[in-house]
Amino acid sequence: MAKKKLDIEVFSAWNTYAISMMSVLEHCGMWNKEYTFQRFLSVTGIASQFCVDENCSALPITDYDWMEEHACFTERIGVRTKKYYAAPGAEEYSVKQKEAITAIKKSIEDGKACVVWGIDTGEFGVITGYDDEDKVFFSKGIGSRNVNASMPVLYNNLGKTFEWAPVLYCEIPEAAQEADWNQAYVEALRLYVQGMKAICENGRSYGLAVYDTIVKAIREDRLDSFGFKYCIGIFYERKGALLLYLEEQQKVQTNELLEKLIESFRTTVELYRRLMFELLGGGTEGWNSLFEPVDKTCYPEIVNVLEELKASEERNVELAKCVAD
Repeated sequence: MAKKKLDIEVFSAWNTYAISMMSVLEHCGMWNKEYTFQRFLSVTGIASQFCVDENCSALPITDYDWMEEHACFTERIGVRTKKYYAAPGAEEYSVKQKEAITAIKKSIEDGKACVVWGIDTGEFGVITGYDDEDKVFFSKGIGSRNVNASMPVLYNNLGKTFEWAPVLYCEIPEAAQEADWNQAYVEALRLYVQGMKAICENGRSYGLAVYDTIVKAIREDRLDSFGFKYCIGIFYERKGALLLYLEEQQKVQTNELLEKLIESFRTTVELYRRLMFELLGGGTEGWNSLFEPVDKTCYPEIVNVLEELKASEERNVELAKCVAD
């Protein structure tokens, strides 16, 4: 019976698709180990994704077109991947599952781990190996509420591990070429500007409209407490990544407008830090703190911070436009 396990490290992060894919690519030599996670988030465009629904639930963070969006993310860094997907209840589910199982095992033999959905919970993680005797895949993800380690995934359970969204999704790296990082930098700025355009459609808000939607949910007392904390964690990591990436760029170029953009972004990230750690009590117990309800006595102050955040991001957008041009 065949068995193999790759020695791959997956760091903890809010944006689990991003950290999973970067870890997989780094391990197989398709992402330079000297490049930061902040660069990965920024140049792929993941850091510029900004969306909430009417109650600020956790759903919009992972409920998007994975096949299309993930292809865009990886193409921006010169990477091509192969994807296996089947929606719950689809006739081809079992066939796609068998194809994915075979492809994952071959990829592991070739020294490449893969990104899958549903490791530990409704998040992305990494399959690092397999064991034919026990018919399991070895995985790494965010862990459970009380355990940092990830449980193995039975072959027949691939895609079915998260019962509320039993989606089969597996992504395996195939090839890579070095990206034009100067162009990627400009594109990252443009993606941020584009992502901040205020749009409301299909019950969801994008860009600057996000802040108005959250404030409205708070004032109408229908805020999803878990979802709000989760979204703030995601957004804090994304905004922080953009800031650190801009600071990286500042080291290789002198630009007065860039300096102003960085200072403006520092205000944004500090506001997120205040919101997450001072008002929402995040960071002390990992993601367990998400299950503690938001203190409603803090609502007025939370609204004030959200309004300041919108104003700061409006400044960011104007400056980012100038820097990109």
